[in-house]
Amino acid sequence: MKIANIEFPDQALFLAPMEDVTDRSYRQICKTYGADMLYTEFIASEALIRNIKKSFQKL
Repeated sequence: MKIANIEFPDQALFLAPMEDVTDRSYRQICKTYGADMLYTEFIASEALIRNIKKSFQKL
């Protein structure tokens, strides 16, 4: 599989973004155990504009 200029193995393992789960430490553990592509959870720009503390913590 190829996405843009990134090529993945035939059976690539992608980590789905999960709210309040996929923090940096969790993603590092998943990468150590073989995840090929890691994602952060969605952060709403509206929450950043409104200075929502939790959204800034996710960044």
